[in-house]
Amino acid sequence: MLIPRLKNWLLSVTDPEIAIISGIIRKYANSQDKADSLVDACDKVFLQRLRDYPVALKLSFWENHFEWMSLRAYPEIQGHILDFGCGSGHSDIFLARNGYMVHGLDLSPVGIAIAKHLQAMESAEVNKRLSFEVADIIKDRENPILFDAAWSAHVFEHIPDPAPVLAGLGNWLKPGAHLLISVPLGYAYDDPGHVNHFADGEELKRFLGETVTVSRIDISQEYQVIRALCSY
Repeated sequence: MLIPRLKNWLLSVTDPEIAIISGIIRKYANSQDKADSLVDACDKVFLQRLRDYPVALKLSFWENHFEWMSLRAYPEIQGHILDFGCGSGHSDIFLARNGYMVHGLDLSPVGIAIAKHLQAMESAEVNKRLSFEVADIIKDRENPILFDAAWSAHVFEHIPDPAPVLAGLGNWLKPGAHLLISVPLGYAYDDPGHVNHFADGEELKRFLGETVTVSRIDISQEYQVIRALCSY
């Protein structure tokens, strides 16, 4: 355990890209008001990533990542897309580079700070297709834009009750909009923050309830994920 931790620490201080992001994580994580336990938990995800898997903070790690690339198989997810639970925004950078118009939304100020740092290094053309925002999907929204579709990867395994989240998400979308949800299959990618585990598509469909209509379930054994294409 000590040797991997030491290697990760060395990477975080010797790799220029990770070192900058490490500074952002530590600055924001130490300055946030800890009164909101949910925000605090979201911020701590990045401290944990920095400690346990810092290579995932590099853009190159996400360049051909299966999750954002999976959108190509779902033509329903098009137009101005809302990425709910975008985290550090790495995937959204590559979506925008590949012609998608995407708005990343997350509860974590740390995650959005990283995302905006990455965005600032992109070309003007990419920036036209990319934006980020800290917001709570359940609370009243200030952004007047209604999005054409939404995508959420590896978020709902962290959410005990999806109904208010899905209802809130619907307020950000145009009527009839599609939502693509991706979650780990079973105990894949497991960590203490996962409060739900889905053995098959039926479990995921029951979990999502009646707020959305599930029109398609796909299971990838290769990547150990379940995807649900839903609509409002």
